[in-house]
Amino acid sequence: MPMVFACSVSHTPGIRAWPDAPDTEIKEQLYKGYSVLRKKMLATEPETLLIISSEHFTNFFLDCMPAFTIGQAKEYFGPVEPWVKIKQGTSIGDPSLSKRLLGACYKDGIELAYSHEMKLDHGTMIPLSFLDPKRELPIIPLIINTMTYPMPTQKRCYELGKTLYKALKSEKKRVAVIAAGGLSHAPGEHTHGKIDAQFDREFIRLIVEKDVDTFTSFTDEELESRGLGTHEIRTWVTLAGVAKDLKATPLFYEPIPAWATGCGLLCYD
Repeated sequence: MPMVFACSVSHTPGIRAWPDAPDTEIKEQLYKGYSVLRKKMLATEPETLLIISSEHFTNFFLDCMPAFTIGQAKEYFGPVEPWVKIKQGTSIGDPSLSKRLLGACYKDGIELAYSHEMKLDHGTMIPLSFLDPKRELPIIPLIINTMTYPMPTQKRCYELGKTLYKALKSEKKRVAVIAAGGLSHAPGEHTHGKIDAQFDREFIRLIVEKDVDTFTSFTDEELESRGLGTHEIRTWVTLAGVAKDLKATPLFYEPIPAWATGCGLLCYD
């Protein structure tokens, strides 16, 4: 069975850490969008959540940084950042499905790393806090290096997505896939707070219109010019490969200076 639900979301920690910082109306629109996604997801009765997010020096550092890493643990602790204001705890894993996905990727020529000790940060926990706040569903975290060069190309991320599509299609289990990251932001830079709303809206348009050649052609230099955090669009690109046969519908986009990030929500049907 192919995946039963898919969405792309922003995971800026401010969504939970500083909920009163932005304009109330804009924040409520974002929260409403997340609520819509939760209702859509639960209606599909998923059995496992595959969450594609980005590395934040939580599990890896400069001495060891895989391009892609899939979690194979029986449970995961998170968030590691108490200041995110999400209750810390454990989420159940799905190691058997994770191993099958890993095997399918290797057969298709994509060599993922794997981890039995992965911890969860805001990249995974922000969307999880909205979509499965009681942590009732098993999860499989898949982390992409968006922190340090070299990073996987957009094309490689899309190819990974297509491989996951094929693997999930042969599964009996009902799987929801969530991509979390971006959009444009510049954490820790002298331009911190910079948001390129024009780029964000254009990127969303390219995803919606399935302009694969264009959204997989962004170079590291092009993304870095919009802020180092913009590299996280690789998670959205990966999901575009998983959901290549589905229609993408934007639910929300706003540049939110109080959270220093361009925030978006996208649902696939």
